[in-house]
Amino acid sequence: MLYRTLAILVVGFWLTMIGLLIRKEAGPSDSALREVPVGHIVKLLLMHEQPSDLYISSDKLRLGQLRIHPHRRKDERSRVFDIIGDLQIMVPGMERQRMSWSGELELEKTLAVHRFTMELKFRDLAMRGPLADAYRAEITIAPPENLLIWTISNGNPIFDQPRSYTLDEAGLQKALRDIEPTLPQMLQSQTKNMAPPVIKARQSSMLIHGERIDTYLVTIEQSGQTLLSCDVSQLGQILRAKTLIGYSLAAEDLGP
Repeated sequence: MLYRTLAILVVGFWLTMIGLLIRKEAGPSDSALREVPVGHIVKLLLMHEQPSDLYISSDKLRLGQLRIHPHRRKDERSRVFDIIGDLQIMVPGMERQRMSWSGELELEKTLAVHRFTMELKFRDLAMRGPLADAYRAEITIAPPENLLIWTISNGNPIFDQPRSYTLDEAGLQKALRDIEPTLPQMLQSQTKNMAPPVIKARQSSMLIHGERIDTYLVTIEQSGQTLLSCDVSQLGQILRAKTLIGYSLAAEDLGP
């Protein structure tokens, strides 16, 4: 149960980072010549509506895939990022697990988050039949209602009912305790004195098949460490990304 919970937290962390990126509104650029507003990158993704299809690798071993597809709804009032993918998790001393996810991030016209929904599924690769897919989590975050709702289905009727929490420190603490009573204390010891993450974007370039193209480099940094860096093309496609936890993402023609 605990290692699956930690897997959910890892995915939730990076989805939160994506959410922070989306919520960053356009503003004046830094004094640095090549700095650009992060909001400009978000608008670029939404303007071209180009899907980003990335393969997830670790130590050059392909472990999964991720698709992010930004588009506008027909009502023109909301912008949506569809997010689907899967990842093979290898934990020492445990059977291999495959985690898959599908969801969407819906934005207001102002780029404020309206609703975020995500479904996570875990499959035990050593098992066959219905028991292999016995673990599922559904998450909904609605900032306008200050509400977090999730359902964790693992055969335990205590968790099979939807649970609601407020989007504040008290709600987060309660949610963590409901998953695993020791999690708040564990996370507090790990995150004590940590500075909030800083999101930056600047003009950059990268070499693709011998040709150098102009890109934007988006980074999420915390306490001097780069948690996530990704290269975005001028057409609003994510070309590659690197994470602090060892996973790298790249388009099919760029390799791991």
